[in-house]
Amino acid sequence: MPIITSTKNGVRMGFAALAIIGSSLGSAHDAMAGTVTISDNLESGGCGFWASNSAEGGGFSTTWSSARSPSTIAYLYYSPSAGASDWLQFYKAFTTTVIPTSCSASVWLRGNGFANHGSVEMIDTASWTYIGSTPYSGVGAAAWVKYTVNNTYACTKNITVRVTLGTQPGAWEQVYVDDASISWNF
Repeated sequence: MPIITSTKNGVRMGFAALAIIGSSLGSAHDAMAGTVTISDNLESGGCGFWASNSAEGGGFSTTWSSARSPSTIAYLYYSPSAGASDWLQFYKAFTTTVIPTSCSASVWLRGNGFANHGSVEMIDTASWTYIGSTPYSGVGAAAWVKYTVNNTYACTKNITVRVTLGTQPGAWEQVYVDDASISWNF
C-alpha cells in the first residue's frame, strides 16, 4: 500500500516510488518492495485518441459537470453509419524506472443512454503488445463504474492504458472515460 507523499497534476507517488527511483540512479539506499500508483484525472491532457473510421466517430477531451474530478473527461463515440469492423481508442501512457513484478490499471467509465462495448487494456508502449485486458459492455448512464485490468503477461516500465470502443452498425456507441491510473508492484 503506497504512502502518498505529494500530489501534483493528478500524479501521486509513494515512498516506494522514491526509493526505486533513488536506487535506479545509483543511490546507496535499497529499493523497497511495495506498490506505486500513478493516477491521472485527465485535467492536464497528455491522452490520445485514434479511430479506424474518423469520418464516423472519434474521441476528444471535454469538460463536464458530472466528471469524477474535477471537470475533464474523455468522450468516445461512433455513429450508426460506422462499419462492423471499425473501432476507436483512448490511450494514456505511464512510465516507471524499474520493471515491476506485477501491475494493474483502472479507468472509470460511464454511459450516456446509448449502447457501448469494448475493452480496458494495458499495452506495452514500445511494442504495442497486450499485458492485460478486460471487456466492458452496456455501461449505464446513472453512475461512474470502475474497470480494473490485471496483468496476464509480463509488466514493463512503459505501459499505455487503453480503452477501446467497438461499433454496432445502425446504432450509436458512446462512452465517457475519466481518472486513468496504473499500479506497479515491485
